[in-house]
Amino acid sequence: MLVTIFQILYLVVFFTMSLMSVFIVFHIVFYAYSAFSKLTMLAIFVPVILVLLFTNFILFRQIPLANIFSATFL
Repeated sequence: MLVTIFQILYLVVFFTMSLMSVFIVFHIVFYAYSAFSKLTMLAIFVPVILVLLFTNFILFRQIPLANIFSATFL
């Protein structure tokens, strides 16, 4: 039960991070000073945030939550 709660909380946090990233991309696209700065910022931001979100998700999935909570609440 506790593992499921942590997984749901993580999904909420992950979804929030994804929405914040979309919010940032929106502002880069519509409020950049020039086309060059827009492309430069997108070329830097999008791959970095994708790698960060992907590694965050993979590392969270590797945590043995069932083992941690079964040993903690005996």
